[in-house]
Amino acid sequence: MMKAIEFENEVTLVSHDPFMNISRLFHTAVTFSAFTFVAHAQGTFQNLNFESANIPSSTAIDDFLPASEAIPNWTAYFTSTTTTVPATQVAYDGISGGGGVISIVDSKAYPLDDTQGNYAVILFGGPLIGQTPYSASISQSGTIPSGTESLFMDANSFGISPVVTFSGQAISMVPIQSFPNYTEYGGDISSFAGLTGTLSFTEPPPPATGPGPSALFLDNISFSSTMVTPEPDPVILMGIAGALFAAYRRLLGKRSRS
Repeated sequence: MMKAIEFENEVTLVSHDPFMNISRLFHTAVTFSAFTFVAHAQGTFQNLNFESANIPSSTAIDDFLPASEAIPNWTAYFTSTTTTVPATQVAYDGISGGGGVISIVDSKAYPLDDTQGNYAVILFGGPLIGQTPYSASISQSGTIPSGTESLFMDANSFGISPVVTFSGQAISMVPIQSFPNYTEYGGDISSFAGLTGTLSFTEPPPPATGPGPSALFLDNISFSSTMVTPEPDPVILMGIAGALFAAYRRLLGKRSRS
């Protein structure tokens, strides 16, 4: 069983209003099952919780939107072993049927909890042109705040493990706490504190013999002055990955019947 870990009693909350991103500092312990969460200064990075999405009310599920509107401040792209393809369009609540897709999702497509606001991103790695496998990525350039020790994110994946990098250097992300639909991960980025570079999140394509696309659910990215103290539990992690795969299959089934 994973023990409760307290990060801090001083918490910064980020507004979930899609048109505002205002941090408020207050001295309150926010506890879920004896676990304390904290969001932190973001340096010059923007829209790390994807709440700046500009989704017109007339947008239908599976419609494509300009990436600049769906995920402002982020660059989206697909990469094979030889080619990089810019993703100028992002699907709204799009669920991949097997190919590479980058999707901005709300609760219509994925069960977001109260800490995750209105939007998250799912990266689907898979064939994009013919049978050529492509990774799906988003990246953003900025300066990591001085004094930063760790990078945190809410994530869930199945297929190939995702890759997180800063200026091309891999960040080892380890599980901190598991929840019904995602796991909070943390990684040591103390060596990057105060540096300017590109932060990237990538979901590689599935193995040639694997089922469907690989997928990474991603939300609530933040920088922290708290050191990562992981207590990984492989059994829990396997269960979370299985839950995401089951949710993906259910959503795909609904689409095929509609």
